[in-house]
Amino acid sequence: MMALLVPSPSIGPNVSISANARVGAGVRLMNCIILDDVEIKENAVVIHSIVGWKCAIGRWSRVQAEGDHNAKLGVTILGEAVNVEDEVVVTSCIVLPNKTLNVSVQQEIIL
Repeated sequence: MMALLVPSPSIGPNVSISANARVGAGVRLMNCIILDDVEIKENAVVIHSIVGWKCAIGRWSRVQAEGDHNAKLGVTILGEAVNVEDEVVVTSCIVLPNKTLNVSVQQEIIL
């Protein structure tokens, strides 16, 4: 199975998208890894992040990090089945599996 991309996402540089991923219109992906069965809805942004299996990222949401790999949290990691709701910003965080984020978070490890 292949990833489903609508005609207008902006992808790259350094992006890997696994099978069955769905990427909506207006999405921006940079320096990230998108694993299987991920849905990224319209106008979301993913930068310097790893998005785990079966995650959902809502409309106008941002999942991002600074990209400083020497920093404690220089990358954002979403575990399996994490749901980031619409208009939520996740910056430099590690989120363990099966969580729903409905408020913006920054530099946290969410257990």
